[in-house]
This record gives sequence, C-alpha cells and structure tokens, in this order.
Amino acid sequence: MTMKDIKNVIFDLGGVLVDLDIERCTAAFRELGMNRVAGLINPCYPAEMIGRLERGDLSFHEACDAMRKLDGRYDVTDAQIAGAYGAFLAGVPVWKLRQVERLRGAGIRTYVLSNNNPASMEVIRGEFTADGHTMDDYFDKVYLSYELRELKPSEAIFRKVIADSGIVPAQTLFIDDGQKNVDAAQALGFAVYKPAPGEDFGHLLEEITATK
Repeated sequence: MTMKDIKNVIFDLGGVLVDLDIERCTAAFRELGMNRVAGLINPCYPAEMIGRLERGDLSFHEACDAMRKLDGRYDVTDAQIAGAYGAFLAGVPVWKLRQVERLRGAGIRTYVLSNNNPASMEVIRGEFTADGHTMDDYFDKVYLSYELRELKPSEAIFRKVIADSGIVPAQTLFIDDGQKNVDAAQALGFAVYKPAPGEDFGHLLEEITATK
C-alpha cells in the first residue's frame, strides 16, 4: 500500500478509535439477568435485533423492549440497558485523538463510518472530549449506520458516503477491524487496513503525513 496518494482517511469507531471491552459489556447484561442478550453482543457483526437498531429500523426504546422480551426481564429499564451497552466502550485514548489531529494538520480529510446506535453515540461523543475538543473537531463528517439506514459491509453504505463526501476511493484509506467491512471497501477501490486488536496503527498515519 502506498500512502503518497492518500487524501482522505475513514475510521471505524469501535475497535479502531474507541477501545472495546466485550467482557465488561456481557457481564453488565448478565448482572441485569439478560443472559440471552449478552450472548448476542458481537463487536464486528451485530445479531439481527441489534442490527435493526443500528440500521435505524428500531428506536432504542423498541430495541430495549425486544431485549426485555428475549430474556423475560420486563423490569429492566431503558437506562439500565443503555448503561450495560455503554460498558462496551472503554474510552478513546488521547494519543489516537492527536494522531487524527496530525492528519488534519497535514491537510488530510478525516471521516468516521460506524455501525452504531444513538445510546452508544451519546457516550462516545463524550469520550472524544478527553483532549479539550469535541468529536466534530476531529472529522469532516461522521457517518452513522442508523442515520444512513444501512449497515457495513453493504455496498450501499459505502456508496452513500462516497456520494455525500465526494471522496475518491483510490485516494481514501479505510481503517476497520472487521474483515468483511475491509473486504467490501477494497472491492470498491478503497485502500484498506485492518488493525489487530489493541494495535497502535500510528505508523500508518505517520506515513501519510510524511508524504505531505
């Protein structure tokens, strides 16, 4: 992969910029007596019910109702479910925020493309303030599955991002920890990178800025 032609970088959130703790999340659901819901948690490819939430087909309250029904725990509140799901999110390291800042300082356009849901995004936006900025300060635009009404790895979600942003795939690096997502982007002509769990991929971003 050559970095000299890269003008845009698209980041996934969970597992790329946002650290994840799946065990903490599943434990939180089990503490609520929602063992079946705990078994559905997958950081890369959501189960059907969670996928409907992330695609915007269900409101968060409707998704909570489905989770309550699945485990027969009708006493669990939406706020408790949001808290358990939020336990998935282990923070955004400041050094990652500064890497994104360096890209922007070199004239690289930066974006997010994430399968996500409104409750988690409230938490995530707060975590992007760790270095004194807001999430919107770091990206030209944040693309979220429930707003685009599509899920990665569908071709449609990438097509919508391309059409809205005007980016050229061959000039764009897509960083995602899901193999199917990376494969879908590569098939459309994006440069791609799949970091290993916990990997510091800053060396790749430094290669991009070094050529500008």
